[in-house]
Amino acid sequence: MLKRLAPLHPLKPIYLMVLACLLFLSLSVLSDRFLRGISFDLTEDNLYTLSSGTKETLKAIEEPVQVTFYFSRSLAAPYPSLLSYGKRIEDTLKAFQAVAPGVIELSFVDPEPFSEAEDEAVEAGLTGAPLGDGSVLYFGVSATNSTNGAGNIPFISEERETFLEYDLIKMIIDLDALDKPKLALLSQLPLQFGPGGPQAALQGQSQPYVIYEQLQERFDITDLDQDFTDIPVETDILMLVHPPQLNDDQLYKLDQFVLKGGRALIFLDPHSESLDPGAFAPNGSNLAPLLRNWGVEIPSDKVVGDASLAQRVQVGGFGADSIQDFVFWLGMRDGFLSKEDIVAGSVDTLNIASAGAILPLEGHTTEITPLVQSSTVSMLFDASRAVGTPDTDSLLRDLEPTSEAYTLVARIHGTAASAFPAKSGSDHVAEGSINLVLASDSDLFDNRFWVQLQDLLGQRIVVPIAGNGSFILNLADHLTGSEALLELRGRGISRRPFNVVDRLRREAEAKFLNEEQRLQNRMATVEARLAELESQKPEGATVISNEQEQEISVFRNELLETRKALRAVKRNLQGDIEQLGSILAFLNIAGVPIALIILIGLRTYLRRKQSVE
Repeated sequence: MLKRLAPLHPLKPIYLMVLACLLFLSLSVLSDRFLRGISFDLTEDNLYTLSSGTKETLKAIEEPVQVTFYFSRSLAAPYPSLLSYGKRIEDTLKAFQAVAPGVIELSFVDPEPFSEAEDEAVEAGLTGAPLGDGSVLYFGVSATNSTNGAGNIPFISEERETFLEYDLIKMIIDLDALDKPKLALLSQLPLQFGPGGPQAALQGQSQPYVIYEQLQERFDITDLDQDFTDIPVETDILMLVHPPQLNDDQLYKLDQFVLKGGRALIFLDPHSESLDPGAFAPNGSNLAPLLRNWGVEIPSDKVVGDASLAQRVQVGGFGADSIQDFVFWLGMRDGFLSKEDIVAGSVDTLNIASAGAILPLEGHTTEITPLVQSSTVSMLFDASRAVGTPDTDSLLRDLEPTSEAYTLVARIHGTAASAFPAKSGSDHVAEGSINLVLASDSDLFDNRFWVQLQDLLGQRIVVPIAGNGSFILNLADHLTGSEALLELRGRGISRRPFNVVDRLRREAEAKFLNEEQRLQNRMATVEARLAELESQKPEGATVISNEQEQEISVFRNELLETRKALRAVKRNLQGDIEQLGSILAFLNIAGVPIALIILIGLRTYLRRKQSVE
């Protein structure tokens, strides 16, 4: 039986709206009063949830820590994003306090202009941002403890919001960092000076590599001279980064250091692009005599090319052809970084360049655990093809996948024999248990591959775009037994590529390259034949035979048709890419509204149908 719906009361919508407003205000007041500490973190990496490393670190602190957040809230009123970020900083600090009540003591200060609070902010080492009206805005944090430890973040950059938890907990940890682990460093790269090397330092323009600065914060670094004769006895970890050619005495020192249980972090390279970007021959480094006894080799004349992990690079020109895949610059991501390893599993991305391959030797006695591997769409190229200005097109065409995933970084541990069996003496160790990490690339230290640098109020703001720094620091920390910051360093550095789009683009470009190569070969053949026919004209003659003229005409027509076909191939490729982009843009913009409309329409239809029944 059909029922007629009762008409709505004319004032009912108004009542409902008033009730809805009252309910909203009540809930807002109640939630602000009683539910402030409750939040839901829906980000993939749980960026708004304290990590287990942070909680463990805070619980382990014994001395009370006074943390003061200086925020010129009244001056920041015209900047909503800054107010929102300030709220997040307050919430994060309160979450710290909730984990370690009685240990973390918080103060929130609004340093108004010309107030004592402003003097305190300056005394705490904070940097103010001058505003147009002459006032100064403060947005920083300071921390002290009862053992005279002091630290600060002079001005918190919004660009580092995803690293907020790391920056805050690192500041607190450093309050007690009186005895840093000892790190002995040997490198050909000008890590402590930056790309300009010592010459830049003499001119006062040196900018150390970001990774070197970060290592300095965590370790007491001893830079070894290239003609070093000994490794400092107190060394906790030895780091080699593209080391120079070593003599037998120096190799023996390394051999014995590792066999006696010393921890080592070694970055070799068949071609270091960072050492000399304009080199015409590969800049290689190797420790072949030692590697053999550790059970591996790194071919000194080979680099890994990978079509699946190739990064897109600008090669000049305009249009779609100006950006191409470069098979020697690899963007490592999930699936190629070992998730079973505590260090490799803590980073999401890693950028490397012209890396070699770590190959296990037959009969090795050590255990080799890959941390970073290439895809199976890869092969080994001669290292000479990585120097100068490589032809990205020809590299991609020449790549014939071997279906083998090459190891680029590996842990090596287990029993190994000395590479110097003839040596003897009371201190000589013929065999020992080694524990080291070996990488086949040193360019991952170079700033240009993993970080963007900005200047803010005289501070060098570091915004990572890949996890190179986290990876290296975590390896060093792990080898020295400190794991508090491992989980935190990799957070927020997450490049989320459109894998399906990348695959479709690569397939289209592969088809384009093959077709382009075929047409270009044909065009070269036709042009050569035309030149040959033209050269057959008698000297000084203006008339050629009818057969020659006909043949020349045929080849010219063919040349025109070939050029037209080549242009069509390029247009089709660009059209496919643009069509794909349009479809994705439509789905991104209109997908959710359309889905909501469909759901609401479906729900309305079902309710009407139910009412009628």
